[in-house]
Amino acid sequence: MITPAVMMLAAVGFVLLVHRDVAEGFSAPPTRVLEHHRLSLALAQPRLPLIVHVQNEDGMDAPYTIYPNSRWGFERAAPKASLTTELHQNNPAPAWLLNIIELAHWVSFPLGFQIAGYLFSNASAIAKVGNLESTFQVFLIMLGILNQVFGGGMAVLMHVYEGWMISPFKNLIVLPSHPTAEKIDAIRIKNFNNAWLRAAAYQMLMTFQSLGLALFSMGVFGIKPWTQILVAGTISISLIGPKEPRLHLSRKIDGYERPVLPLSLSLTVVLVINVIVQLLACIKLFYPAFSSGWPMGLPFLSHVPVELGALLASILPSTLQGAGGGIEGYFAESSFKQWQHLGAFLILLAGFILLRNAFVQMVMVGPSGSSLPALFGWVSQL
Repeated sequence: MITPAVMMLAAVGFVLLVHRDVAEGFSAPPTRVLEHHRLSLALAQPRLPLIVHVQNEDGMDAPYTIYPNSRWGFERAAPKASLTTELHQNNPAPAWLLNIIELAHWVSFPLGFQIAGYLFSNASAIAKVGNLESTFQVFLIMLGILNQVFGGGMAVLMHVYEGWMISPFKNLIVLPSHPTAEKIDAIRIKNFNNAWLRAAAYQMLMTFQSLGLALFSMGVFGIKPWTQILVAGTISISLIGPKEPRLHLSRKIDGYERPVLPLSLSLTVVLVINVIVQLLACIKLFYPAFSSGWPMGLPFLSHVPVELGALLASILPSTLQGAGGGIEGYFAESSFKQWQHLGAFLILLAGFILLRNAFVQMVMVGPSGSSLPALFGWVSQL
């Protein structure tokens, strides 16, 4: 049903779209208006489609030039000069390895969607086992997971730009007005990656990760004043919070200080808070099912105490997801070794798989009546 508010928004949007053309029409000289009218009449006549290619004088627009300049998606660019000349790596980025890295990143999307589908199909059972007040809280959990999956698209975009090859980076923002040939070569994508794109992608990636964690926690603990503050604060600080000061973390590799994790300090604080709260939410949600079903049909786990095993199983999915991202951001993107990039993301994918298994465990075990361990008894009161 179309409401007056929707109609008003549509009208305002239409006015904004045509405002510039209308204003230019009234302010243009009569000859210009007449020429515009003649052009409109001419274009209205039936004819073959008109395709106009406009090129800037310097030829730098080049909208059809891509990197790497290859026909197929599995064809990769030659190793970037910074990997071979600056880091002296031997065969640092074989095409087969980059293809596997790309495949691993894309696999995270169907995995996340499959988890969301499982939650949708078993919402009532999960709400009952998790002592949730309604299936709407299951929806919030699902929405949180989908936010994290969507946030991964920011990293994928960055990697596509880079040709799926991590390498040292340079910031074209600081390029001087009259750069030397050496400095110009430093910002070419075939030589170095883009530091500003990397920072922007990290900021957006962690924005969606933080929001996803906050929504997951709200789904588990319920819509309460403190969870609403958590979600609203996450959104506010992520979008309009101070972009400075920034984290100044680095890792020393071969005598060089390599910057890592290019995030604003405000977003980092928000992310850390949401990580801690979400781990507590995982304990509250998954621990009863794991403690009732321990050792989950795995005989080698029977030697692990139930409380310890169930506790570790509850937080392991999120821990692996975070560890995978942390290893990629801190280790792989400072040593610039492609196999470390792959290993980090495989750890993250393992976290996704175990997260799905945690929800399956809840549905299979059913209501158990098990309580949280004494150390975390207070979590159920949040």
